[in-house]
Amino acid sequence: MGKLKVKGVFAACACAALLLAAAAHVQAKEWRRIVPLRSTRAQVERRLGKPRRGGHHELKTERAFFHYSSGRGCAGGEGWNLARDTVVRIVVTPKRKLRLSALRLDMKRFEKSLDAEIPTHALYRDKEAGLTYEVYEGGGESNGLILHVQYDPTAGDEKLFRCPAPD
Repeated sequence: MGKLKVKGVFAACACAALLLAAAAHVQAKEWRRIVPLRSTRAQVERRLGKPRRGGHHELKTERAFFHYSSGRGCAGGEGWNLARDTVVRIVVTPKRKLRLSALRLDMKRFEKSLDAEIPTHALYRDKEAGLTYEVYEGGGESNGLILHVQYDPTAGDEKLFRCPAPD
């Protein structure tokens, strides 16, 4: 095989690996090795530093907000039986234009609903994975852009840590 052919095959494999890694990053149940109901505020701050004023972490390609448990548990009415400062939810806002279609997700796994407050925003939710994409669907050039990616507990973790509903 000639040098050009080998370089072409290598370049194609490298591009495919980068695309898969980017898609896996967004599709994963975790975000930057931070997992809802498993990671703590201390782990988040070791990885990303202290949050900025307003409570968010500013990164090169995205902005991240973390919601933490108060530690009040079921008796305190929190809804989760978790230790204080456990990550409950992660909301990531991309800074670059990213279309849902570019992720090549298996859309059969997602349930679509419209945002009750903003009818031009659609929510695509995979409850099993604990993943929701908020997407602009108001037409025009911005149609299909991801506005937020929300990482919630997986369906399995819901069963383990969610407080029972009051009778």
